Amino acid sequence: MKLKLAAFLLTLLLIEALSQQVNTPDGPIKGTTEQTLNGNTYYAYYSIPYAKPPIGSRRFLAPEAPDPWTEVHDGSIENPNMCFQMFIDYDDENEDCLHLNVYTRQDPTQESRNLPVLVYIYGGGFIEGNALEVSPVGELRPKFLIEEEIVFVAFNYRLGPFGFMSTGDEVIPGNAGLADQIQALKWVNRNIAAFGGDPERITIVGQSAGAASVGYLILSPAAKGLFSGAILESGTPLDPWAYQRNQTKNTFKTASFIDSEFETSTDSQRLLEVLQKVDARQIDAAGTSFADWVSSQPDAVHKLQMQQGFYFAPVIESSVVPEYQYEALLHGNFNNVPILIGTCSEEGLTNLDGNLDATLEGYDRTLGFLNPQDLHIKDELTWVEVGDIIKEEYSPSSSFLNNRLGGIQYFTEHDFFKGAVKHAELQSAVSDVYFYEFAYSGELAGNTQHTLPGSGNVSHVEEWLYLYWGWPVDSFPEGDQLIHHRLIRIWTNFIKYRNPTPSAEELLQEITWPKVTAGNFQYVKIGNFADTDLTIVQGKPKADRMAFWDTIYEKYGNRPFDTY
Repeated sequence: MKLKLAAFLLTLLLIEALSQQVNTPDGPIKGTTEQTLNGNTYYAYYSIPYAKPPIGSRRFLAPEAPDPWTEVHDGSIENPNMCFQMFIDYDDENEDCLHLNVYTRQDPTQESRNLPVLVYIYGGGFIEGNALEVSPVGELRPKFLIEEEIVFVAFNYRLGPFGFMSTGDEVIPGNAGLADQIQALKWVNRNIAAFGGDPERITIVGQSAGAASVGYLILSPAAKGLFSGAILESGTPLDPWAYQRNQTKNTFKTASFIDSEFETSTDSQRLLEVLQKVDARQIDAAGTSFADWVSSQPDAVHKLQMQQGFYFAPVIESSVVPEYQYEALLHGNFNNVPILIGTCSEEGLTNLDGNLDATLEGYDRTLGFLNPQDLHIKDELTWVEVGDIIKEEYSPSSSFLNNRLGGIQYFTEHDFFKGAVKHAELQSAVSDVYFYEFAYSGELAGNTQHTLPGSGNVSHVEEWLYLYWGWPVDSFPEGDQLIHHRLIRIWTNFIKYRNPTPSAEELLQEITWPKVTAGNFQYVKIGNFADTDLTIVQGKPKADRMAFWDTIYEKYGNRPFDTY
């Protein structure tokens, strides 16, 4: 009797295991079942390799597709493995990190349902972030979107020196992190049908540096045909922080913290040989040492970080991003897909977390630091003149140090709005473009951490928190709950129908979201402080300031432009 019972239980376990297994073109994968917040079952598959480990001779270079496998890959246990992060050492950092997670309502024992697919690209300044920041076990979760019958995919990509080091030539061309993203999308296209996903309906979404990455994928010939829609949340490749102009100098300086010969050497091949042989943690430490060195320089934040891009960021090279971002958008050299793109009303409030006063003091000492590097100003007199004009626009009657609001507005518009608006404007000549400004100030996003009297009070990527909040929202104010439900519907509509309002519905106030078109910029403002309304706005957001910046570029800019 006991033997029969044991055999019966073993059979049940085997049936359960098989019911959670998918057979992909790359190989079989075992998953696990989990529950949405409404108690519906979905299937999760963790730590699936989408590329060979980028170690040894593959370090710094484009990823390679994984070899197919025949043994069942155990994806049933959430694995915190992540790529190396700058500034903080984690036990789970690992160079063998090119893995992805898939979450789906598709029962693997049933016929594929051809569900739309959302592929998430994390932000973090190209130096931090991981696939589990939006996960069923993380602070932020995809459960609300899974509830809407969407297959959700998140993946790791290389960061810092591992993902964005470049010698400015073919030895280490750069953009390995972007190449990882392309490789992940190739894997999704090849395998997602096994999870109930439709490879013809893949949307990519990112926030901050992840949104800039989405924009680079739109610009990349190497990503052509890998996705059919894109969402950019608080970031674009036109933003000045999303592009690195000093990549070669930065790379050799970083290498010098490992081997002093690179203080003077410019031998790219020698650098590659040395850095491919050292322990990965030495490279991670060297990246942090480089950042510390940058911070120790006079006015470093202006000269090297904010005006020249993050420490390690995408570059122009032949394989992934072969053309300046602005010029590619202007001339229609990009992947023609519909986009939903937007910003938060006061993105610059995120600077309250940093050494804001020191930054503002630097601007007060040298107004030319206010000038966008992408103007390519060629003479000292013009450099000084433009700095004076920008100072007069943002803080005419006092120093920036005594007018922090003016400084925050400068960061908001210089670092985020003008790039996003220009990206939308240029891409709209070819693609369907929908623009939003998120201006609802609520508790769910923790906005009380970023407030400044007179500002919009809605800081960097706050809309993201309403989309991926990990717990039931009914404990929050009614306005927060309504905004949460509206954002979920807007994003879901775009993912499914390539239109945020495909039909009139009460939840979205029966509006018809206008497209951005040539000579007619319209957008939807989502909320306004405590107001939860969706408002169609004729003209550009922060229209006077956008006109100011357009005038600056028209009068003082020297083409070709990279960012804007």
